[in-house]
Amino acid sequence: MAQNGGGKGWQTDIDTGSKVMPAAWGNLLDWLLQGPERAPSTQRDWAAENDLHEDSIRRIKRDPRFIREWDRRAAELNINPERVQSVVDALWQRASAGDTKAASLYLQYVEKFTPKRRLVVDDERAVAGMSDSELADALESEVVGLRAVS
Repeated sequence: MAQNGGGKGWQTDIDTGSKVMPAAWGNLLDWLLQGPERAPSTQRDWAAENDLHEDSIRRIKRDPRFIREWDRRAAELNINPERVQSVVDALWQRASAGDTKAASLYLQYVEKFTPKRRLVVDDERAVAGMSDSELADALESEVVGLRAVS
């Protein structure tokens, strides 16, 4: 006989003073965090397998305490470097195959890690006051200097 999940069974951890969810709720959360590859694949099947009524699953998922823990654990899972890297790798593959949206997203991600350059022009002379030949000479010397660096 399936039982109601209810909100009872929360206990206080003696060491930390925080509330600890019932074991059945913890099992449900573990199952939910497995993602699409979880087994069984539906809430109804999970409820039957764990001797809970399927409506209880919906009530548990609406409980604020459960939601807080679900959000916390999902955030931990989603910032896992291996998961992030696999998404970046997939973006790069699609971008290199010509997907412009993937290329845009990949470049936005990579931009966070590229050093920012700042160009500071420290010239006391006003360009407006230079003659055409002085301006051409100044530009030519800058080009020669840039070619020497490259």
